[in-house]
Amino acid sequence: MTDAIRAYHLVPANYGLDDLRHRRLKIARLDDLNDPFDLWVLAQPDPGLRKGIRDSKAEMARRFGMLCFSLTWHNPLLWSHYAARHQGIALGFDINRTRIKKVRYVEERPVLHALDEQFVHHLLYTKYIDWRYEQEARVYTSLEDIDVASGLYSADFSEDCVLREVIVGPLSGVTESESAEALGEHRDGVIFIKARLAFNSFKVVKNKLGFQNG
Repeated sequence: MTDAIRAYHLVPANYGLDDLRHRRLKIARLDDLNDPFDLWVLAQPDPGLRKGIRDSKAEMARRFGMLCFSLTWHNPLLWSHYAARHQGIALGFDINRTRIKKVRYVEERPVLHALDEQFVHHLLYTKYIDWRYEQEARVYTSLEDIDVASGLYSADFSEDCVLREVIVGPLSGVTESESAEALGEHRDGVIFIKARLAFNSFKVVKNKLGFQNG
């Protein structure tokens, strides 16, 4: 894919391996996001505006979900919060640039001046500045493919979301062979990386020894 953004989806190991086996990602429901200010970010001095935004959020949550990515996998907080305290994995994708948008981080809640494209962008892609460590980028998608047994929605890997990397966390026991086995016939073109804690900075980095001890 020539016009793509490399982005990472961090998950606990069991979910990540399951995603590899079935070649799909869980879609996050808008009502279940870990930031309650998501889609609630605008300043709301007027009760009528509050009702309008609340109704809009409810309608969005009924029809759409979100695939959440980070533009980096090196921040240790990401591994702590989303990858089972460094025991999980990160899946790196090349995502069509037209499908994914970066989140904007602000100190003050935006004020609505008009119901226009800028308003929609503020609503969908703005978060409080203390979330900036995530370097989040989002893909909104319709809620269609539901797993009846689990009640979860998922989105398949596709030509707009191509798997390129499988990064195993510093404290994870997942092996390269387990990751490759989960991918099966789709392992070609995918790089397997074992991560470690950096020696001289607060980063998670590639272990040059690979999946060996040390």
